[in-house]
Amino acid sequence: MIRTAILAVALHGLLPQAHAQVDINALLQQSGANVQLVPDTDPYVPNAFVGSFTMEMHAFEDGKAVKQAPMNIAISSSVDKLLFRTTAPGMKEQVHILIDQKDKWQYMLMTDGAGNRIAMKTRKMKVITGEDKNPNAADVLVTDGTKIIDGHLCKKMTAKTEDGTWTGWLAQDIDVPFHSFMRDMRRTGTGFHDDALVGIHGFPLEYEWTSTDGKERMQCFIRDLQQGKVDEKAFSLDGYQVLELPVRR
Repeated sequence: MIRTAILAVALHGLLPQAHAQVDINALLQQSGANVQLVPDTDPYVPNAFVGSFTMEMHAFEDGKAVKQAPMNIAISSSVDKLLFRTTAPGMKEQVHILIDQKDKWQYMLMTDGAGNRIAMKTRKMKVITGEDKNPNAADVLVTDGTKIIDGHLCKKMTAKTEDGTWTGWLAQDIDVPFHSFMRDMRRTGTGFHDDALVGIHGFPLEYEWTSTDGKERMQCFIRDLQQGKVDEKAFSLDGYQVLELPVRR
């Protein structure tokens, strides 16, 4: 599950480059990842969260941290755009991912050693997991458990599936539909069913996923949270040479 989540993040981020060379879904199947990338034709829905934060993600297998962890994903979100900036051990190149939710475009923003900036543009894709085809939704429960995180009163939420258990702490003073947050962050490996999340509110400041057999675990901590405003310059393509690439079907 953790390997699948990390692979989905990496391949989704490198989508424009990968499509110019290989059939990315064939690569995903060969890797054993239970995910597929398909064109995003869903109706436009504005992002419920406006602001920025960093997801500090730690992954473990058999009690040991995986080589790709900790992974830090700095996220900026406006009403219609998302920017992901990922850093991890061994990651030498700076590659940012810009997603235009409204016009359904995705850009891989790169800067070479000479300072040249290139934006590789392709149609927006979405990650479909095998769990989406499973009619059994996660068993979701918002408990009476509370915890103060960075001054926010958080409620404990659990979600159980046959693969494992997700435990999170949702800030109650940040009125974001949890359904929307998980839609926007789906590339981090979450596999909840939308119907199970309807009516749940709160912003997850910490969460952990543990596999049913206890061999795999992933922890996430939200850092540097800023609410209500975001620097629109973060989404600018000024100074970039934009190259549009076709999506292999």
